[in-house]
Amino acid sequence: MSHCRPILAALLLSIPWMNPALAADASQVEGSLAYNGATKPLDHVLIVRAGNEEGMEDGPKLRIYLSDGEIPLRFAGGATILGAKAYAQRTGIGAVVIMADPAGKDRGGQFSLLNAPGLQPGVAVSTSTTNAFSALQVTEGQASGATSLSDPPFGLKATFSAPITANPITLDLTGKAAVDSTQAKTLMGFRDALGKADLASAAKYATAAKMKGIEQARTMMGDQLFRAEVKKEMGGPPLAQTIKRVIVRGDSASVMMGRGSVAELVQEDGGWKLE
Repeated sequence: MSHCRPILAALLLSIPWMNPALAADASQVEGSLAYNGATKPLDHVLIVRAGNEEGMEDGPKLRIYLSDGEIPLRFAGGATILGAKAYAQRTGIGAVVIMADPAGKDRGGQFSLLNAPGLQPGVAVSTSTTNAFSALQVTEGQASGATSLSDPPFGLKATFSAPITANPITLDLTGKAAVDSTQAKTLMGFRDALGKADLASAAKYATAAKMKGIEQARTMMGDQLFRAEVKKEMGGPPLAQTIKRVIVRGDSASVMMGRGSVAELVQEDGGWKLE
């Protein structure tokens, strides 16, 4: 039962170099992902330029997603990688993301396992190395490289080449405009409903996947403990007083509430929903 509160808190809030003959505008990857003795081939690559305007990471990065299924940009390009992790786990996609130097000069990187057979929900597996890439080339619109990792029980080998997907800010609000935004009101509506343990109303403001996770948490914890933990999470000043900024990037958005706290939203069923 000691794991219930962290789960609820998360809910509320050597490889040869790539053949140079590859077409510059093509996406190609060859590799494998290993975890706990199970190996999955990787055949998808998505490279996103993350500007880190939300300040959730240690600076701008290239997010290099290697997977065995497509990860939509609205999840891959959020303020954090948690949306991509949640998407990979609920769809059963095997995936890893490497945080890399956006200029391609530093060969170091951080590997984060998003999902793999046997990876338990809520478990974070990541490692950083100074030699993440045996080769890395980054231009304005394309990135190519070769990477390998052996950090049992986590292993990765891959070569890749793909266009760099820009993920520009389409709306940036601060002050009253941020508090009055559709995204902030969605977050406030969700918290108000959840604070009353009204999951039917909360579902109007959250994705179906998020609500499924909340329902599972309530079942696991029991209604009494669930209500108590929700009350703890909803403590503090009114949400409207904490909202500092809202950043929108196409179909994804971030509501920043200070002290490194952020809520991530995506477009679903024609409206903004908490992810």
